[in-house]
Amino acid sequence: MEVCEAQIGSVGDTPAEMAPPETVCLADGAEVWLRDATPADADGLRRMFFQLGDTTRYRYFFVGAPSTPDWAERVVALGVADGERSYALVAEIGESLVGVARFDRTSDGASAEIGVLFVDAWQSRGLGRHALLRLQLVAQQWGIAAFTGMMLGENDRALRLARRAFPAVRVHWEQGAYDLRVELAPTPGPSPKGRGVV
Repeated sequence: MEVCEAQIGSVGDTPAEMAPPETVCLADGAEVWLRDATPADADGLRRMFFQLGDTTRYRYFFVGAPSTPDWAERVVALGVADGERSYALVAEIGESLVGVARFDRTSDGASAEIGVLFVDAWQSRGLGRHALLRLQLVAQQWGIAAFTGMMLGENDRALRLARRAFPAVRVHWEQGAYDLRVELAPTPGPSPKGRGVV
């Protein structure tokens, strides 16, 4: 992962920090700040929701989600994580949030379901791969053994992203959707919370 020079935050800048913030450089020269999501991101995530196109909303939520305040609150909820069973990050450009990504442990505790959502203008630019790799680093420190996920069969863009980020991904087609599973290699680290490690 290319990281812009001198733009990596120090580990543990705040007590609840899961991973140090970093600026990633995309192939087109754009620089995007990736950091842990915080409660202060709520307004930014609301604004981000209203930048999502109809197709993006449909592909993420699996329904024709209208561009309404009620649905915006669902995106706000994506930025809320407890730091033990769930982790969330945001992608930031200046004062604007352009993406959110997260994982949630499944009931067995050994795997986690992932989700990635970016505004239309920041899709297919390499940002998703950076977000997935950051999710992977945190998950490995937490002792999570696998990622799972689901995407609509028509969402070729998301399938390409998964295959680029995780070449060994296993994909299963069922009833119009892809189920994916990625085995994660264990990474030595301290506590299952993984605080201040990555």
